[in-house]
Amino acid sequence: MQQYPVIPKEEFIDRQQKVKAFLKENALDLFIAYADDKAVYGPAYARWLFNYAPHFEPCCILIPAEGEAVILTGPESDQFIYATSHCRNVKVINEFSHPGEEYLFAQVTTLESVIGQMRKELDRDISKVGIVGLEMIPHLLYEAMGAIFGPGNMVDIEYQMLKLRAIKSENEIRVIEYAYFIAEKGLQAAIRSIAEGKSEREIAAEAEYTMRRLGSEGMGIDTIVASGVHNTYPVLARTTHRKIGQGDLVLLTIAPRYEGYHGALGMPVILGKPDKAVEEAMTAAIEAQHAAKDALRPGTPGHVVDRAARQVLEKAGLQSHVQYSAIHSVGVIEFEAPILTSAYRDEVQENMVFSIDIPLFSAPWGGLRFENGFHVTKDGARPLQTVQPEIICL
Repeated sequence: MQQYPVIPKEEFIDRQQKVKAFLKENALDLFIAYADDKAVYGPAYARWLFNYAPHFEPCCILIPAEGEAVILTGPESDQFIYATSHCRNVKVINEFSHPGEEYLFAQVTTLESVIGQMRKELDRDISKVGIVGLEMIPHLLYEAMGAIFGPGNMVDIEYQMLKLRAIKSENEIRVIEYAYFIAEKGLQAAIRSIAEGKSEREIAAEAEYTMRRLGSEGMGIDTIVASGVHNTYPVLARTTHRKIGQGDLVLLTIAPRYEGYHGALGMPVILGKPDKAVEEAMTAAIEAQHAAKDALRPGTPGHVVDRAARQVLEKAGLQSHVQYSAIHSVGVIEFEAPILTSAYRDEVQENMVFSIDIPLFSAPWGGLRFENGFHVTKDGARPLQTVQPEIICL
């Protein structure tokens, strides 16, 4: 029987201890993380700290500097958390209850009561709190927090926690490697299924079926199969019923989620002979990715890596089609920090993982991306997939 890579329970406990150490070092009493099931970024901290993937109801993670952590959630999720995560202390709060529903057997409390009980059990005041996921917190919940702690006592610590997540452990790297293996097989299945008269959704179905069979639990972003000028022109695309025709540019973007982590691959494919402008754009994008890969080494400031890719695209006259920063980390979010922009001065470090995503969009011929993943080793950037960026004509 195949042994799938996973993050062991001990690593989740170690992460919680690191959060507690950060609280103590910064004179904070409590860590609060909001999480929900929103695509892309919603589950991040719940998954990273407790291997919990919220579904339907949101949650709040409370980790005191001393004492036991607790997950707060709605009435339909407490047993779900016990069954699927490493948290053994769950409370249902009114702030996450549906106002039009009856929960006859749930023991529902409030955020204020939970904090009061925590203060009593720890025999200490809890007033200074560090918060992550601040921009996602619903207004009513934020108001409740403000009433308990006071706005001046709620500190945004997102940046510090993102730095803590940026260096991947050996277990994380193994899990991410497998996520990229799944992504590669999905990409190959999509390429094999491209044919004249086949719809975008049929091609996406082949990719997703392949990835599910290999262990994907879902997608970090919706699978993108976009074809023709109209559908590939914007950065984002909705896979449609449009049928592929001769001469079409078909853009594939595959991002499976495995054990909470992601692999992300992007590849354009031409059915037939490519237009000269499209071929030139593909050639420049491939060269830009190679340039960024060569620069992606420990000790290199992030903006230098970004510049390496942009110089190639500027030389090709394509800079106006670069719609976003091309190089970002991959982890419990498909597109997470650090993001290597022209303003990013921190140095790349060993055991970071990056997606080098070269985006060229809003062009007269449509748009495309070449996206591949890399693990930063002491010797440079190691590819996380065997497929390499190339011009594919079917």
